[in-house]
Amino acid sequence: MKFIWGKKEFTLMIIPGANRRTVRFKLPHSSIYIVPSVILLVLIGFFVTIYLMNTHSHRTRNNMQQAFDGQERQLVDQITLKNSELEQLQANLIDLSQQANDFKVKLEEIKKIDHVIELMSETDGTKGTKGTSKKTSALNTQQPNGKNSDIGGSDVSVTSQDVSLLVNSTKEGLFSLVGDINALLLHLNESEAKLKEAQYLRSITPTLWPTVTHSITSGFGVRIDPFTSKPSMHTGFDLDGEMNDDVYATADGKVIEASFDNEHGNHLIIDHTRGIQTEYMHLNKMLVKRGESVTKGQKIGLIGTTGRSTGSHLHYEVQKNGKPIDPAPYLITDRKDELK
Repeated sequence: MKFIWGKKEFTLMIIPGANRRTVRFKLPHSSIYIVPSVILLVLIGFFVTIYLMNTHSHRTRNNMQQAFDGQERQLVDQITLKNSELEQLQANLIDLSQQANDFKVKLEEIKKIDHVIELMSETDGTKGTKGTSKKTSALNTQQPNGKNSDIGGSDVSVTSQDVSLLVNSTKEGLFSLVGDINALLLHLNESEAKLKEAQYLRSITPTLWPTVTHSITSGFGVRIDPFTSKPSMHTGFDLDGEMNDDVYATADGKVIEASFDNEHGNHLIIDHTRGIQTEYMHLNKMLVKRGESVTKGQKIGLIGTTGRSTGSHLHYEVQKNGKPIDPAPYLITDRKDELK
């Protein structure tokens, strides 16, 4: 290559070698300045581009690093929060397990009360269809509630297996508890019904003495009639008493007769339902009327000697299905005891 200088232009010759044609380029004189300038500008642009690309890449890398750091911090915070929530759930689970055990203890106390109710109903003359004393479920080992207990021990981390066992145990305990509660509620309803029935039977059964005195001047059965001196059937008890002593209803019922005749004198008949009636004869005064409801222990009349009587006393009868029966097995309660 060879330059040939002129005034306004120069020639660029390229001599490739022997036996080849020489190539010539004519260039203006100003190109000697333009070409280097262009090359320089190209180089400057290249380096500026490289710089901008490096700067952008650095900024992008910084932004990505900052975003990654922020996400990492957020993830750490979330993990910390989840761990805290998990610990709280575990604490709540332990507390729930302890409360379930405490509730089982209370449930057993309720079962004991239910058994007492059933015994009360049986004592009053009804028999339960099923007992509860032998059907109480076994409790798991009781755990302290942590409020008033002295506790201690090593701090051992809880494993996932421990938590899983506690969850399963609590779940099974709660299912068992729900079953026990449903069964107990059913039995309590039955016991309540039996107790109400027993209380009703007690109220309509003539177990109360009709007078304060328990002095029997003539019992139930065959006796010598005081007027004819012949054997006769005495259908009740003659209870000694002073004139105008109080006479009480021996059970709840309804007055179905309040009248006078020459044999019974002033007399009352009270129907107690279920075929039981009581009669009170020779009263000096009747304090209730026919159709009136009376309660056990209520004062219904005053002792007298009206009708076929030799002196002040109360003739008291118990009738079952229309036939007089011996009152002795029924007379078991004083009025003062009944009112306690």
